Amino acid sequence: MIDNIKISVVIPSYNREKTIKKCLESVINQTYPPYEIIVVDDGSSDNTIQKIKELNYSKVRILQQNHKGAQSARNYGIKEAKGDYIAFLDSDDEWLLNKLEKQVPYLEAGKNIVVYCDCYEVNRRKGQVRAKITKGSNGNVYKEMLMNTGPMFQGILCSRKSLLDIGLLDENVPSHQEWDTAIRLSRNNKFVHISEPLFKWNWHNGETISKDTVRGVKGHAYIVEKYKLEILKYYGLQGIDRQYESLLIESFQNERIEIMKYFFKWAIIDTLIDIRKFLGRKTFEEKF
Repeated sequence: MIDNIKISVVIPSYNREKTIKKCLESVINQTYPPYEIIVVDDGSSDNTIQKIKELNYSKVRILQQNHKGAQSARNYGIKEAKGDYIAFLDSDDEWLLNKLEKQVPYLEAGKNIVVYCDCYEVNRRKGQVRAKITKGSNGNVYKEMLMNTGPMFQGILCSRKSLLDIGLLDENVPSHQEWDTAIRLSRNNKFVHISEPLFKWNWHNGETISKDTVRGVKGHAYIVEKYKLEILKYYGLQGIDRQYESLLIESFQNERIEIMKYFFKWAIIDTLIDIRKFLGRKTFEEKF
């Protein structure tokens, strides 16, 4: 029954005294109420914990750890969760009030389901809001996830068992943690994409756990290296070539020293593709 689905909301937080209240209120006021809200404080040095306590909401649990990063905080929350399903939110973002209500019906198809949605991208510094609607993927999406960044954590709803089955989240990913998680979940779960913005992704000044354009390059590279054999299996050298070309562009845009490393890797793969094409053409000419 839909009404009996117990959802634990896991929120990693680090120095979010200015945003944590709005974040939590967007979860507390859901039209489909969560079973519990777990805030994992990642060693904050400001008044984040005090702000949470001021809300005085019985369903909020506060867990504390030394500063280890967002993935570690999420894993702590997953392990301590009492609900059968896990939803994530970042402490500087907000859900629309009907987010869970829109997602929960899709869970009736079984526990091996990952439901995700789109978002509103909010640039508070510039006063801009735009709907970030993605093409999305449904069903068995492992192959697609290898080449395309996955859904954002704030939009994901899945079973706790699915997260335990993949050995929890990889804490070594510098960034693009949700992409790595989506790849791993998609091996044994079917994905459902709701093409509707159901959360606000806020961009602003201040400290963050995982938003960092410099780390973005390192995170992308980590994922390419981690799954390069799988990319080769499904996409061949062209797939690897595409990823290294993308890393080359990202490095150039961020003025990173890694630009030469990715240039050489891209050039080598590109050369291998040209050689294979040449040998294939030569074989064809010899046959005829």
